Amino acid sequence: MTDYELVSYRPEHRDDYLRLLRGAWGQGSMSGEEFDWWFDGNPAGSLRSVAVRDGRVVGVAAHSLYRMVLGGEEQTASFSVHATTDPAARGRGIFVELERKHECEATERGVACVLAFASAPTVPLFLGPLGWTRIGRLRVWARPVSKKVSGEAADALAVDGDAAAGWPNHVIRDADYLRWRYLDSPRGYEAVASGGSYAVVWPEKRHKARTIAVLTDLAGPSSVLQGAVRRARSRWLFALPAPGQRGAFLAAGFLPTTYTLDFMGKALAGRLNTDSRAWRVTLGDTDFF
Repeated sequence: MTDYELVSYRPEHRDDYLRLLRGAWGQGSMSGEEFDWWFDGNPAGSLRSVAVRDGRVVGVAAHSLYRMVLGGEEQTASFSVHATTDPAARGRGIFVELERKHECEATERGVACVLAFASAPTVPLFLGPLGWTRIGRLRVWARPVSKKVSGEAADALAVDGDAAAGWPNHVIRDADYLRWRYLDSPRGYEAVASGGSYAVVWPEKRHKARTIAVLTDLAGPSSVLQGAVRRARSRWLFALPAPGQRGAFLAAGFLPTTYTLDFMGKALAGRLNTDSRAWRVTLGDTDFF
């Protein structure tokens, strides 16, 4: 028996959802505008639920759906995102039960697998009662920048089909996805484009106690990478290069940091490839970058 009820998200839960996110992450949490864009604007859809105890929302969680190439075929996958529990209601298994609810709903929709960049508190829950598998720890790289912005930001990303078609398992980066994910975002991303290649930078964002810049996405040669570096407005620019990109990133002044992302997943209506070499993700594939 539990003393709370799991309820699918409704518009009247919006303020409570945002309240709990602010309580967990402070200034780094989502604004209302970001919340609406991220969930309601996602062209592939989303799942959201809340936990209610004594008439009060005490837990929230979501899945963001994506069109992905998995094992060479287009399928739908989901990312477990933006979950937190009120401190007064912790220890009741709310996060686990919300996640199980979404996994069941995603499976019914035919979602092949669920993925996440797990936070330290959620790692034992994913790997324990939820039965997930760690795919790998992905090392974040960084370089100092001058903060002297140069070049022009692109107001469109003209790609033909999937700009990441040559990648292993990945989120499909077509025009609709890129428009929603970056160009329509209230976060202030800036794009650099050349032909069918592009890079996207979040020029300055709050991260814990400081401001950083983030290379959120890159599909193109080193010349596009250099253009992205020149858009940063913070002292440090962070990125997540794939193994095959590391030479170009070293040449561009990036070095590996001690910070890693814990990338993990679970098979739902399909299979999960647990070999980290079978995946290509960027910081833009996370919900927090």
